[in-house]
Amino acid sequence: MALPQPLHIFRKDVRHLWPETLVVLALFLAFAWSAPSRWTDSPYSAVAPFLSAFLKALMPVSWLVIISRLIHDEPLVGDRQFWTSRPYHWASLLFAKLLFLVVFLYVPFLFMQVYLLKHAGLYPTTAIPALLQNLLLLTVLIIVPITALASVTATFARLLLIVLGAMLYVIVLSLFFAWIAFQHMPPPALKPMLIGIFILLPAIALVYQYATRKTNVTRIMLAATPLVILLLLFLTPAAALIRSAYPVLAGASNPKLGTLPDEYAPKVPKPGELINFRSNTQITVPFTVAGVDKDSNYVIQGASISLDSAGTHYASPYISTTGQINAGAPFALVNLPMPLAVFNKVKATATDLHVSLVTDHLKAEPMQTWKATLLPFAVPGHGLCSFSSHNPNASPICRYPFKTPELNLVSASLAVGSCSAPGGQSILGSATIGGESGMLDFDPVITAPLELRPRQQTPPGMKFVLCPGAPLAFVEAHTVGRARFEFDEKHMVLDNFAARIPPPNTQEPGLDQLQQGPPQ
Repeated sequence: MALPQPLHIFRKDVRHLWPETLVVLALFLAFAWSAPSRWTDSPYSAVAPFLSAFLKALMPVSWLVIISRLIHDEPLVGDRQFWTSRPYHWASLLFAKLLFLVVFLYVPFLFMQVYLLKHAGLYPTTAIPALLQNLLLLTVLIIVPITALASVTATFARLLLIVLGAMLYVIVLSLFFAWIAFQHMPPPALKPMLIGIFILLPAIALVYQYATRKTNVTRIMLAATPLVILLLLFLTPAAALIRSAYPVLAGASNPKLGTLPDEYAPKVPKPGELINFRSNTQITVPFTVAGVDKDSNYVIQGASISLDSAGTHYASPYISTTGQINAGAPFALVNLPMPLAVFNKVKATATDLHVSLVTDHLKAEPMQTWKATLLPFAVPGHGLCSFSSHNPNASPICRYPFKTPELNLVSASLAVGSCSAPGGQSILGSATIGGESGMLDFDPVITAPLELRPRQQTPPGMKFVLCPGAPLAFVEAHTVGRARFEFDEKHMVLDNFAARIPPPNTQEPGLDQLQQGPPQ
């Protein structure tokens, strides 16, 4: 029985490219061998990060070479291709190339990551969505761009030059995007849309090149991809999309934010030079907090202000910022940039502000108790922690598949000095583990030290350690939704709330003390 045409081409590619294929597979094996030394108690742990970084750089280079050889075996550029005189159909040719990439890049990459998860004592079945996301990022950031660029070049040298030029092109546009992001908070729905464009347009260009071999048109399509993304950023009604993604919490049982009482407001500006960054200064807007559920925490993602003062009106876009709103503090703060030209007009006059905060709502789960043991012990978030066999007083290292939990608050009793001979009564310590991860990483195992620190002030130089057998109290928090808060601040003298660089040897009380509650 005759093989279908794509399999004939695939078999030919395997014969032609076996040296490059062996190099690619050897690098996968080398990385799978070296990566565990970075997160296990290995004698090679000191040099493992350097070897892993070296292999991380070599692997994409090997992919660039093999993709170039694969595509250029039947070149698409020019009008003298030998394969056009044979009974090749462009769809069969394209399918054979994609099959080669799946068999010799995607499958080994996936097996390597599954092996590393198993070697770390983690369960790959709990990380299937993250494994698929990593394959998607591999496609978006490396495979599709390189394959599309290879289809519009005739030789590896030209492909290398175009890849370097494309990297410079993307870096310049990324810096421009970063400048825009500094001025504006991107809507949450924009990220998947941009990823879709980054996949769709190069993929369309690749198929179009195989179907028509109109190289100049395909090059224009590839060059236009980042420009389309920038255009989308400019044309997107960011404020409307952000307000839609973050509904207002205004019900009777929802948290309330309000004006800072006059007795807590600073009466004079802080000493020091006014902060000036890109012709912007920064103001710190304090506000009261009430009605936050004890298990809730609102993490501020962005804010917008509008002001009216002395005939001046100013409204800012939503700007990325940080801060928290929780039940533990009756006050909270948000820092926002403001154009110096606007600030100088209104800084000394009573100003009315309207503030809009967009937040992620985190909800704490009931507390769980786990035990730190000499053997590797499980922790929430599908993690596994272990003590060092060489240093019993070192903090345990926790391993997680692809990312740490969103937020874990950990508390436990700590011994003074050492576990074998404690130097006094134990003390309660705490730690926070959490973060976001969405970038492509060849090593799926994320490590985080479980470093618990005393909750109360202790004498300098005193050391506290977590000992095997100690119970660990974990409180997990998960994002359960988004929320927007709107409130007004009346008659603020902005000069008193402006951030300044303090003079040397001065200790002025800061507005952040408000978050600890009212003075006693």
